[in-house]
Amino acid sequence: MIEKITKRKSAFTLAEGGRRPHLNLGQCRTAFTLAEVLITLSVIGIVAALTIPSMIENHNNKAWSTAKDLWNKKLVEATRQMNIDGVMTGVANSTEDYMNYFKKYVKVIKTCENDKLSNCYAPKIVQTAEEDVEVDKLKTSNNLGHRDWNTNTMGFVIADGTTVVMAYNPNCSSVDPFSAEGQSGQVGCMSMLIDVNGKKGPNRVGDDIELKNATISTCDMKFQDKCIAASDIYPTTAINTCEGSADSEWDDRDQGTVYCSTNHWAGAKKACADNEMRLPTMQELADVATYIYKQEDNPIGRFEGRDNITPDPERAAELNWSTNGWGYWSSETDLSNFALVREFGSSSFGNVSSGVIGSGYRARCFK
Repeated sequence: MIEKITKRKSAFTLAEGGRRPHLNLGQCRTAFTLAEVLITLSVIGIVAALTIPSMIENHNNKAWSTAKDLWNKKLVEATRQMNIDGVMTGVANSTEDYMNYFKKYVKVIKTCENDKLSNCYAPKIVQTAEEDVEVDKLKTSNNLGHRDWNTNTMGFVIADGTTVVMAYNPNCSSVDPFSAEGQSGQVGCMSMLIDVNGKKGPNRVGDDIELKNATISTCDMKFQDKCIAASDIYPTTAINTCEGSADSEWDDRDQGTVYCSTNHWAGAKKACADNEMRLPTMQELADVATYIYKQEDNPIGRFEGRDNITPDPERAAELNWSTNGWGYWSSETDLSNFALVREFGSSSFGNVSSGVIGSGYRARCFK
């Protein structure tokens, strides 16, 4: 019997030697394709992009909140001890004086005068999404919302890196540090901008910056819708505006060479401009007079003067405005090429035309 041998074809052959390979299914290996790897990495990247910023923000908020709590505890403890020692109130007439006592109770490693606050504090504060505030402009208690304190601000840095801009109220009364007001750190006595993150960002109110008894404003005081300086410039400084002088730009009269060597009017204009402000118009000065003399029922016009009117002392004090007959420079000139002045008297309000040489006038800057 001839045995038939049936040959089965196999897909697994070797050209050399005709041997068939032995297929061991247990040794089969699987792997991801390149496309699958790229898709996975993309998903991981998207998830990270969505979650990591939130995690960082939450971490920062927690860190800032903890730092604020620590500062508040230090402040309460310091003012409590200052109350006990009798140096919280009644011993300082200015923020500078108060700091001499305060730094004995809080470890202050650096202080900065009000004209160099950015040496201690971040140069700019983000108050809102639309508004950045330059710290160097926060020179007085007015800029922290306390016009009646009449003190300057100071900057300081404590040992843990917290930076502070502070104004002190010389007329504050002693507050029980365990009362609601006292637990806020003697809010009747101090106003503060506290940055627990130092000069590092974001320097944003509500994040790393806390306002304690403070409202930030670069405006010394508001009158109607205008920002005005808190005090007069007096006496005004004369500058030389003669042709060829570096200060000639501050006199735009038709006859700029008249009284150009002792030009007080131009000096007042320049002084306001140096503070990013300006002299008021005649109408703006009339508006001030309308308010001070209580003439709202019959507002004073641009060139109008009035007799037999008496200034209201409270309104005059509110604007820190002199009503003893002093004249205030306006930004305007008349047809004779002189500058125009408004006079605020004890029983009248008027206007005069004066040569720019006049040295007996005040200036109040507007913005």
